[in-house]
Amino acid sequence: MADPIRALATMNGRFAQPFAQTMLVRPKAREDAGAFAAHCAAMDFEFTTEWADNNIPYVAPLLRDFAAGRGQIRYLEIGAYEGRNLAFMDWLLPAKLDVTVIDPWFDEALNPEEKYHAVEPRFRRNVAKLNFTSLATRKGFSTYELPKMLEAGERFDLIYVDGSHTAWAVMVDLAYCAALLDIGGMMVLDDYWHDESEIGGPGVKQAVDRFHGVFRNYFEITAVYRQVALTKIAEIPR
Repeated sequence: MADPIRALATMNGRFAQPFAQTMLVRPKAREDAGAFAAHCAAMDFEFTTEWADNNIPYVAPLLRDFAAGRGQIRYLEIGAYEGRNLAFMDWLLPAKLDVTVIDPWFDEALNPEEKYHAVEPRFRRNVAKLNFTSLATRKGFSTYELPKMLEAGERFDLIYVDGSHTAWAVMVDLAYCAALLDIGGMMVLDDYWHDESEIGGPGVKQAVDRFHGVFRNYFEITAVYRQVALTKIAEIPR
């Protein structure tokens, strides 16, 4: 479980100024959370959680700025669950996204509880109501799927990372996403304050801090709140 006070006390020094700017200076879109909730009700989606909605006031202006003046955006989302964040993206940036999604949805070893059997069918019904230009789904773990995508030469403009919360998996996700992302593209890394994964051991925060420590010359810190947004400014030698 994330402990915001502990996380603040151990904040990566490189993130402190962007965090202050995001929280105190950057414009917020507080009305968008309510507008999106109303949209979800009108569309009769089958969502059982509202996890992503806490980020809307911060991420909505960020994404609008990113999309301004762009044509179609190649968008990768790692960890779709029931599709609520996809619905938000479709609502915020209608007809702008060519989407690829990676999610295992159910795995006997990872989430053997019966309730998880219903998640993927619910996802399918929810995304059937969306209007993306294209939508490709890759059922599996991102740590296995991302290397295949890199080998195939896939590239993206915008990547949302919200898969496993173990530091190992997040590090793998970030390393591959950094290579899949075009220069000028942006990665939005969710749940930054989680410094311990749900199954124990180091979590998202440690992975993000160390990734940026190694590759800070290739990414600009665009925003820091519950999420970290990094914009790629140079190609990484590999």
